[in-house]
Amino acid sequence: MEFNKVEPIYTQIIEDIKLKIINGTYLPGQEIPSRRQLAKDLGVNPNTIQRAYREMEEKKLIVTSRGQGSFITSDQTIINSLKDEALSRVVSQSVEKLRSFGRSDHEIIELIQKFMKGEHRK
Repeated sequence: MEFNKVEPIYTQIIEDIKLKIINGTYLPGQEIPSRRQLAKDLGVNPNTIQRAYREMEEKKLIVTSRGQGSFITSDQTIINSLKDEALSRVVSQSVEKLRSFGRSDHEIIELIQKFMKGEHRK
């Protein structure tokens, strides 16, 4: 994982784990690397990983059992909410970008429909 210099490393780690939950790399209930192991793998301070895990625990994205490890939540409501938030963010950013190109909402909908039908390749 490469880190950017704009965002704090712990937030980038959280976003990476969220993406892995969304795309199915991490499944509900799956164990994730220990704090120590992830710090070693990423070459970051263990306190950085501790902060990321603590925030994810507070958001109920992961559950930690003392002596057993940390696991992705099995709560499908939380996972669905995470996916919905990501989808909304992508759609919102895309629509705003298309609007900045001077496209109307009607044109944006038509463009999306053409894209979904594969007509964008013509």
